[in-house]
Amino acid sequence: MPGYNVHRVFNYAVFIAVPVLLYLWNFSAIDINLKNILVLAVGFYIGTDFITPDLDIESTAIKRWGKLKILWLPYKWLFKHGQSSHNIVYGAIVRVLYISLIILGVYYLLFKSLPSGMIAPSVYVLIFLIGIMIANALHVLLDILF
Repeated sequence: MPGYNVHRVFNYAVFIAVPVLLYLWNFSAIDINLKNILVLAVGFYIGTDFITPDLDIESTAIKRWGKLKILWLPYKWLFKHGQSSHNIVYGAIVRVLYISLIILGVYYLLFKSLPSGMIAPSVYVLIFLIGIMIANALHVLLDILF
């Protein structure tokens, strides 16, 4: 199975290569919205470096969380490495829901209420999640190939 840095290099190489190839093949008819690209890139970065399928083992990805890696301890107990955490369809969704519930729980404990409105428009949340899911899919694909 490839190591953490191999996953990172692969993910970023694909993330850069695909738009360049599309541009070279004259796909200029695609409307490029810089905000959407930026939100997708941030989601992809988070998905590649922080919310990876390898959070269920003692990996470099979990060490990046520093002292907050303790938040992932129940996740490590619930999910065995290479099984549901490495599922292309729902692996990333489960991790995002898991950390979102923790964030909402802390928010509730601090403010005794939940946020009344969305911080970002829902289209950006969706694009952000797509970035995380693409990073997750590339990680799993590389694990399958090697």
